[in-house]
Amino acid sequence: MGTNYLCPHCRGILNVKGHIILSAKNSKDESGLLLLHPEIGNYTSYKNTEFKLTIGEKLSLYCSICHSTLDSNKHENFAQIQYQNIKEKESTVIFSKIYGEKVTHLLEDKKVFSYGEHCKKYADPEWFL
Repeated sequence: MGTNYLCPHCRGILNVKGHIILSAKNSKDESGLLLLHPEIGNYTSYKNTEFKLTIGEKLSLYCSICHSTLDSNKHENFAQIQYQNIKEKESTVIFSKIYGEKVTHLLEDKKVFSYGEHCKKYADPEWFL
C-alpha cells in the first residue's frame, strides 16, 4: 500500500495516478474537477480549460466520490482531507480554498507543519489544534 488521500466523510481514496481528484464549484456555481499534486507544498493543479477560475476566488470543494463538502470547521477559507502514509498512519491536511492561494497545513501528532508562500497570511497555525 502506498500513500493515500481520503475523504473525511466516506473514507474513499481520492488519489489516482499521481493526482488528488476533487469536485469543485466556482463563484458562478459552475462545476468541474480539480486534479491536485499529491506532494504537500506542490501547488501544481489541472482542470478543464472550460472550467473558469479566477485567482483569489473562493471555491467550494467536494469529495469526488460521495460529494460531501470538504470544508474545514477550523477556518472558512480552508478545506480538509485525510492523509494516510505508507505505514497507514493518518494525518489531516488543511489547505486553502482560495484559488491561487498557496497555503497547506499538515496536522500530525498534535504538531502543525505549514507549507506555501502565503502561510503568513494565516500567521497562527495553532488555531487548528
